[in-house]
Amino acid sequence: MGGGTDKRYLGGGLRLASGAAAPRLDHGYFEEEVRPRLGTILLRKGWISHDRLDAGLEAARITGMRLGETLLARGWLFEPELAAALAEQFGLRYVDLVRHPLDPRAARLLPLEVARRMFAVPVRFMDSGAVEVAVGDPYDADLEGLQQILGRPVEVVVGERSVIQDSWRYLR
Repeated sequence: MGGGTDKRYLGGGLRLASGAAAPRLDHGYFEEEVRPRLGTILLRKGWISHDRLDAGLEAARITGMRLGETLLARGWLFEPELAAALAEQFGLRYVDLVRHPLDPRAARLLPLEVARRMFAVPVRFMDSGAVEVAVGDPYDADLEGLQQILGRPVEVVVGERSVIQDSWRYLR
C-alpha cells in the first residue's frame, strides 16, 4: 500500500525528508502552516521541549523511524499525547478507546490482516450509516480501501496504537 503521494491516503507523509536536522532547528518557521508539522503541535502544547524535539528529529532521520515513534521509544512522549497531536495535525478527532470502548460488531467487519496493515480498527456504527474507524497514524489510512472493504462510508478518527492493537482480539 505505498507512499504518501497516493491520493487515497489521508496524509502526505509524516516521515522526515532526508537531510534534515541542524544543531538548532527553527521550530517557529512552520507555525503558520495549513497542516502544521507534528513537532510544532507538540511544542505548542508543551508536551516536548525544543532540545528533545531536535534530538528526536535527528534520531528519526538516522533510523528512518517516524518522529512520533522515536519520541515514544525514548519515553519523551506518551501515546495519548501522540494520538491527540496526530489527530490535530490531520484535522481529525482523537478517540480515547479505553474510555469509549468499541462495538465488537463493528470491529468484526475488518479482516485482521487489513487491520494490521493499516493499524486500524472499526469503532462503532454511526447514525449516518458510516463506520467510525480508529487509526494509529492517519498517514497509513487508505480511506477508499476501508470503504470498499467495509461496504459503507468511513469516518476516520485517531486512537492510541497499543489500544488499537489490543482491540484486534475482536477481529476475524
